[in-house]
Amino acid sequence: MAIETSQAGMQANSAGGASKSIFDEVVDRKSSNSMKWAFAKTMLTPEQAVADPLPMWVADTDFKAPQAVVDALHEAVDHGVFGYPGGASDSYVDAVTSWQFRRFGWEVPEEWVVQTPGVITTLKTAVQAFSAPGDSILIQPPVYGHFHDDVLLNGRHLALAPLERTDDGYRFDARTFEAAIQPNTKLFILSHPHNPTGNVWTEEELTAMGEICAQRGILVVSDEIHQDLIMNPAKKHVPFASLSPEFARNSITCTAPSKTFNLPGLQSANAFVPDRRLREELLRQYDRNAFPLVNTLGMVAAEAAYTHGEPWLEELLSYLRGNHEHFATSVNNATTKVRVLPADSLYLAWMDCRELGMDAETLNDFMLTTARLWLDKGQKFGLDGHGYMRVNLGCPRSTVDLAIQRLLTAVTEL
Repeated sequence: MAIETSQAGMQANSAGGASKSIFDEVVDRKSSNSMKWAFAKTMLTPEQAVADPLPMWVADTDFKAPQAVVDALHEAVDHGVFGYPGGASDSYVDAVTSWQFRRFGWEVPEEWVVQTPGVITTLKTAVQAFSAPGDSILIQPPVYGHFHDDVLLNGRHLALAPLERTDDGYRFDARTFEAAIQPNTKLFILSHPHNPTGNVWTEEELTAMGEICAQRGILVVSDEIHQDLIMNPAKKHVPFASLSPEFARNSITCTAPSKTFNLPGLQSANAFVPDRRLREELLRQYDRNAFPLVNTLGMVAAEAAYTHGEPWLEELLSYLRGNHEHFATSVNNATTKVRVLPADSLYLAWMDCRELGMDAETLNDFMLTTARLWLDKGQKFGLDGHGYMRVNLGCPRSTVDLAIQRLLTAVTEL
């Protein structure tokens, strides 16, 4: 293999004018109190940490936010007063709801909007509000770890409806879905688009899920945080609640600008709750748990992103699609020991490593210490994730190149 390019060298190349995109800039995050970059000593073993693995795990990107967001935050900071916020302003609500209409053709009345500090917080609150300890919550593994962990943390059980693995990815099976429902199943947490597989659900699939849940009296909590990150231009995101008034009344939709515009540290999200009774009960549970105010600067950033961020997003999508294609083609053409699955959405790649013949923890240690890549281990996504790794491609192309180089060097030397 060629000699590995250093991060410093990549940054110098970017600064030297070779960049063709704003997303080629390598931003040093090691001193920014970043979860992704700064916590190796606390999250890894000493042996793993000394390998200095390249962080491509937790789902935030290494890109700067849109300049309009940065400018809006500067203006708010320059004002100099950071008192209690007065709730969602008219301009904020308009920015949030207009985004849904422009991007997805979905008209969201302003009274449906519930501000929250984050989607994970909303998921936990909904579990508490609409189920009781001992009840079960329906999920579709392999799926985002908080769907597993936070359900169990709150004393509920899991009703598992695994997606069916196919030659090219995963698919929904209505019979498996309905068979997983138990008499005490109260909620279905829908990952839409699906994390980590990248499935973009069709209207037909969503309708099947929605009808089964309606017939069985199960509330749908739809996590649509990745709604803007469609990688396959032939696919489109359809908000679950947009399909029918009945589905809307039986659902809570969770959204946030955090994945799209790389703002998770600002703790600003929104839930759309059409049914007044559900909305009031969700708000009551928030009141039981916390002082229900959202970060002032998070609101400023969200409004600016939704108002001015579309051109930036379109450039981002083009860049991420290139990252996906480059990573998958380079790896899949070079080895059969690992396989990058096709991704219709997300800036995250789902990689099948079962041909390496390692158990889940051995595979994770191999990636950290031999390949020197810090990826999300598949077991975080449930038993169905064992033997897989999730790769964060929300980074400059030079970082993707370095990851390819390290991965292929490691697997070819086995």
